[in-house]
Amino acid sequence: MANEGHAWSWPEHRRYLRDLTPYLLASIGVLLAGALAGFFLSARHSDFSSARQEALGEFVSLFIGLPRPLLALAIFVNNALKTFLVILTGRLAGVLPLIFLLINGYFLGLVFYTTLQTRGLLSFLIAIVPHGALELPAVLLGTAIGLRLGARAIARFIKKGPVDLSAEMARGLRFFVAVIVPLLLVSALIEAFITASIAGK
Repeated sequence: MANEGHAWSWPEHRRYLRDLTPYLLASIGVLLAGALAGFFLSARHSDFSSARQEALGEFVSLFIGLPRPLLALAIFVNNALKTFLVILTGRLAGVLPLIFLLINGYFLGLVFYTTLQTRGLLSFLIAIVPHGALELPAVLLGTAIGLRLGARAIARFIKKGPVDLSAEMARGLRFFVAVIVPLLLVSALIEAFITASIAGK
């Protein structure tokens, strides 16, 4: 029987989400900083941004031509695995989640600038918003968990009160399975079956 004290209950996940709020805001801030850097560096150094755009295009080309169900699976596995690793490595002082946010923010800014220059704002929104409305919050929640684990690891290192990292990790992984994975699954389906169709027109 489910009860509010159970680790898998929705009240517990809501409490955990409240605990994540400052780390979620920090994740948003770091992602935006990376996006601004990507946008303005692309604007100032067009040759550099073109090389990065080509590298990104080569990665995307790996998914082109896949049947829609396999494309959805590939997108889901890619996003879920990266988010899972961000959570696992968060206890290393939160360094890797920060790097992950900066890199992804940078490429988001690069894609935004390039699309704005070649196709316009509407094309960017069509390519990002349908699935990004779920995927981006899911990834940011994952990085928030990583940053929270990093903060807890630092607190334990400087002996700022008792910290049970194993329990904190277990709590984060339960939230990952119950909340983040479904969001990533639905966003992958939207990207494969809806976004790809709209963008291909």
